[in-house]
Amino acid sequence: MNSPVGSAAVQALTSLLVSDYAVGEQVDWSAMARSWGTDFPTDYVAFMSAYGVGGISDAFEVIHPDEFGVRDSGGMAGETANARAVWPAEFMPTEGPSPAKSPVIAWGVTVGSDVVCWLTRGENPDQWPVVVVSRDGFSRWTSYECGMAEFLRRVFSGELEACPFSDATLWGTGVQKFVHWKEELRLLESGVDPWTGEPDPLAGIGFD
Repeated sequence: MNSPVGSAAVQALTSLLVSDYAVGEQVDWSAMARSWGTDFPTDYVAFMSAYGVGGISDAFEVIHPDEFGVRDSGGMAGETANARAVWPAEFMPTEGPSPAKSPVIAWGVTVGSDVVCWLTRGENPDQWPVVVVSRDGFSRWTSYECGMAEFLRRVFSGELEACPFSDATLWGTGVQKFVHWKEELRLLESGVDPWTGEPDPLAGIGFD
């Protein structure tokens, strides 16, 4: 059976990724395409419209879709650079019209410091597999033949052969909670833990 793409893939995910704080994200996709030399998968575009950038059950972060070369270590450009830093040299592109897009583009990070990317082979972004790059010092990666939204659904439902991440918080545990980054920041600043709804025990405590 073919994996769903676009809004259908995001719709299939919604029963396992719930949120009172999904407000979507305003993204200039034309600017993104010019910057990276490629369009982006339609399920990712739909996810950004429906959910946006934010955290999942305090164990995964869907990162901000910034432009190639932006010096923000927490966004797409920075995490892509992290993934490429451990990518084997023999698989790095040496020529071509769109070097910015290859060999991977990051879209998420885990609490275990895995970088979750697309393997940007081929010209159709909807056919890019997901690849998990483990930051364990051994340049280890595993690819999955599905898109971003379907990959998350299979992680939450435990439908992959094994947990793809270094941390198993999300693996096969069913319904997860999404909190948009703006709401997460607002709750933290008000002294509330975004994931429990309880007062944050670390609120107001400074660290040297």
